[in-house]
Amino acid sequence: MADHTAPSLPLSCTPPLVGRGREQAILRDALNTALAGRGSLVLIGGEAGIGKTALAEAMLAEATAQGALVLVGRCYDLSETPPYGPWREALARAPCGPTLPPDLAAIGLPGQAAHFAAVRDCLAGLTARQSLVLLLEDLHWADHASLDLLRALARDIDDLPLLVLATYRAEEVARGHPLYALLPLLVHEAAAARLDLHPLNAAAIDALAMAHHPLHDADRARLVAYLIGRTEGNPLFLRELLRTLQDEGLLVPAGERWAVGDLERTPVPPLLRQVIVGRVARLGPETERLLAAAAVIGQEVPLTLWAAVAGTDEDGLLDAVEQALGAHLLVADDDGEMVRFAHALVREALHAEVATPRRRVWHRRASEALLATPIPDPDAVAYHLLQAGDPRASDWLIKAGDRAQRAYALLTTAARYEAALTLLTRHGANLRERGWLLVVLAHLRRYADPAGARPCLEEASRLATEAGDSTLAAYAQHLGGVIRGMGGAFGAGVEEMAAGVAAFDALPQLIAPPASLADTLEGVGRYDGILGRRLHPDGARAQLVAWLALAGRYAEAAALAGRLPGTPVVPIAAGYVAVADGLAHAAQGRPEEARRAFAEARRSYHAAGHHVMDGWTAAQELCWVALPYGADRLVERHALAQAAEEAWQRASAAQTRHVAALAHLPLRFVEGRWDERPDENVAILPAYGGPWSHVRPWLARLARERGAAALAWRLVRESLPEGQTTAPPGQSHFLHGLAFQRLASALALDDGDRPLARAWLEAHDRWLAGSGVRLGRAEGALAWAAYHQAVGEVGEARALAERALAHAGEPHQPLALLAAHRLLGELATEAGCHAHAADQFDAALALADACAAPFERALTLLALAELQADTGARGPAGATLAEARRILAPLWACLALARADALAVRLAAPAGHAASTLPYGLTAREAAVLKLLAAGLTDHQIGARLFVSRNTVASHSRAIYGKLGVNTRAAAARLAAEHGLA
Repeated sequence: MADHTAPSLPLSCTPPLVGRGREQAILRDALNTALAGRGSLVLIGGEAGIGKTALAEAMLAEATAQGALVLVGRCYDLSETPPYGPWREALARAPCGPTLPPDLAAIGLPGQAAHFAAVRDCLAGLTARQSLVLLLEDLHWADHASLDLLRALARDIDDLPLLVLATYRAEEVARGHPLYALLPLLVHEAAAARLDLHPLNAAAIDALAMAHHPLHDADRARLVAYLIGRTEGNPLFLRELLRTLQDEGLLVPAGERWAVGDLERTPVPPLLRQVIVGRVARLGPETERLLAAAAVIGQEVPLTLWAAVAGTDEDGLLDAVEQALGAHLLVADDDGEMVRFAHALVREALHAEVATPRRRVWHRRASEALLATPIPDPDAVAYHLLQAGDPRASDWLIKAGDRAQRAYALLTTAARYEAALTLLTRHGANLRERGWLLVVLAHLRRYADPAGARPCLEEASRLATEAGDSTLAAYAQHLGGVIRGMGGAFGAGVEEMAAGVAAFDALPQLIAPPASLADTLEGVGRYDGILGRRLHPDGARAQLVAWLALAGRYAEAAALAGRLPGTPVVPIAAGYVAVADGLAHAAQGRPEEARRAFAEARRSYHAAGHHVMDGWTAAQELCWVALPYGADRLVERHALAQAAEEAWQRASAAQTRHVAALAHLPLRFVEGRWDERPDENVAILPAYGGPWSHVRPWLARLARERGAAALAWRLVRESLPEGQTTAPPGQSHFLHGLAFQRLASALALDDGDRPLARAWLEAHDRWLAGSGVRLGRAEGALAWAAYHQAVGEVGEARALAERALAHAGEPHQPLALLAAHRLLGELATEAGCHAHAADQFDAALALADACAAPFERALTLLALAELQADTGARGPAGATLAEARRILAPLWACLALARADALAVRLAAPAGHAASTLPYGLTAREAAVLKLLAAGLTDHQIGARLFVSRNTVASHSRAIYGKLGVNTRAAAARLAAEHGLA
């Protein structure tokens, strides 16, 4: 390398930010807002080296200058990030005081809610003294628990003088990455600003290069072109390449300006790694060796640990540290006890240069040094033992999993246990230990990935048989039934659960699990109660009680519950039994008893920290008590939806993420807040039988009303795979199944398939027969009435509607009463009993208002407008129709809008031209469709003209063909012309 006496490269100072004016303006606004007392979140994404950290650190400097407290927490690659890693790092650097939370993995905190509350209290305490800017670096490497905490805090960050900056590598966040789904939610829920950094353009590259290297025009153009071609606008690459050019003597001072040499001599591909390794090599072989050892340790490097791994003492490191700091490869902490790599890419490049055998030796030294500390960090020890190929890694992975579990970071827990299991299998470890760990893994994954949990249990069963552990076999079989039911095979799942309980009953005695897994099993039992040191099959029996009640097998559920002790050995068992009681009381028309039972179940789950079941119980009470029996009790229904959402948010790490808001879907349907498409909800809905399955009937109803009949049918088939032949009860969630049968009948009537509609209603009757169930009888009678109305049997329809009214009155069911009054009004309108029809509509409208149900009000207004049109009151009919349209149009309620369109056509027709004068019994809407069809328009064009979906047009077309007795468009068009309809 040439010897030059040029001054040190100005890039050794903080480089200027160029090309980021817009981003800096947004960040300054966010900082000023935080300084004024209102918090916000800014997400900064982009490729590695694009300048995310530089942009964030520039804002931290401004915040410090304005008197704000600045804290930084980082996530790390090539090592195991512990639960809440970046949060723990940031808060550990906060000013000491009573506001600091306990260790985020402390034993005894009941779930994530306590951790989240502790962190928020800490932040509130810190911001009470001064505004705070918190930087979370490299979230693409964050653990699941840290992301959950970010989401929880972001939702109510508004009232704190707090600015949270979060950086992530965009290329690392692909579909399936936990951050992939979280980013849009943070924007939606917390109004987070999202800055996506792009490569610098030519002008910015020129500005960066010229900031400290003024050149003559010819050299300037040549250097900028070279930098553009080699770096593609990546700021880190730019700075490193400029350093290399100076170090290689290719960029040298020449008087007041700089001169550029032969640029083709510069080492380029692979650019950054080669540049970094070259810079390190220039520091000398010993410094190069020491930095390689540091790269093996981690992004942050305690000097004592570094000395132990490198085989030297701290004094032996000082020269290397000073050289690396001068070369801007390392950054020192204020206390001088630790250094960190200036950029993750620096560490990655050095780590890749270390040969595997040397790497293993250094990892082993790191693990021994950590094990010698008073309280070893289990994640760090496990990581280094794992990389060293040391069999002790499995024990420490389990310890790390146990710690994550105590922090309710359950996905991190599962990842640690899975890694431990891989090692145990590789080393031929104890069969029983492996089998029990497989059961725990399946248990942790049952919500997030039931399909993936199933093979764990199959392997656990095989190991149980081989090891002769009948207790393990019984637990694996029982849990296998739970997971099979969640995967959609509801009936088979219940039977497998029952077989597992029978296996428990046949055991001469319980076999204790391996002592090595005592903490692991106890931790699972802490929030679930089925596993734990006090391992007992009563937890499995009680869970079967709840599933039997879900299946509508209420007598069997009660009998099994009677076999459980009054004071259960497993405390959570009381929750399962109480929820079964709640379901039975709700189905059998005893809403007050159901409310008490569900409240008892929620108390049990809440006390145990079982947030999934706490939320699920609130959702069940909403769907099967509050909405059917107390839809006019608005405070109650909103409180239940909110309770379900909050409980699921507390447990969001335990299952597929970001679905807690679905708790409100039933209410959104009733209250006319159809702000999302049904397929968007289905896209994030987890497995069929999971805790969120209660929303499926509501999604299917929404799909039908929105004209998405195919989606509605799909949801019906997923819940009732054997269709109308599904045997009652036990092969499906009983109350869900009844709702889907009624919906299927309505869909069949929409399609003009009356035999299919009847078959579904006959199945509904079979399910109700002998069940003792009262919930659903009013709706069933209304569905039969709609069928008889469609086939022209008006008298039978009226009798069934009267029966529905009686069922809905005892016990009081406001929404069912509303629908019964409306149908009786429609039937009275058809019969010419106009005064009676008006009374029925008045009753229905009063109920719609009491229940805050605008969609139901709009349907009733449509029926009232038809009555007014029949009586010749065209003006009032138009006004009533307009009011209905104002409600329906924002909902895109296609079916109802099609009916509104038909009435509009009728009202627009000359006086005396009634729909009854149309030939072949065509309705006004069918006549309108036929006219456009005869004009040669496609279904899509007809739908656009009439503001209805293609499915609705196709349904009308089928009805038209049936009435005309034709099979083709041409034949229909010909008859339309003959009757003056074309």
